[in-house]
Amino acid sequence: MVSVLGMSKLLPIVEDWACAQTGDCCRATPAIRMTVQEAAKILERTAGKDLHWRASQPYGWVELVAGPCPLLVENQCSVYDVRPYNCRRFNCYRAPGEAFDPSGPLGCANLSERLTHDRETRRAYALSQRKAMRWANRHGWTGQET
Repeated sequence: MVSVLGMSKLLPIVEDWACAQTGDCCRATPAIRMTVQEAAKILERTAGKDLHWRASQPYGWVELVAGPCPLLVENQCSVYDVRPYNCRRFNCYRAPGEAFDPSGPLGCANLSERLTHDRETRRAYALSQRKAMRWANRHGWTGQET
């Protein structure tokens, strides 16, 4: 955040935003909820890695106990191409150098504000969510989950 005459102002989103790959979001999550189909893909990729799982409701769901995510290796997701829907749909849209604050309702504190005030961010966010949902529908999500 930048202070201008005593008022807080968000840094602008850089056109063609790309994740800075700091791993901040992967270190901040306590668990990652996913379908058993998503978990099976991860288990195929990580055979032999000691991962901790717990059952989740409704039946057919599990949580990978994280914090930091055990799939994060040198700030990179080691299963990026088969990462679960909850990881696919996360976008922070932080500007370079902006601090990560996971306290926001969408995972990053500034994202809600940006979605309210910035048309380009809304468009980019909507597109990423549609792409993530298409993937999720192919992997056991129905769109009715809470």
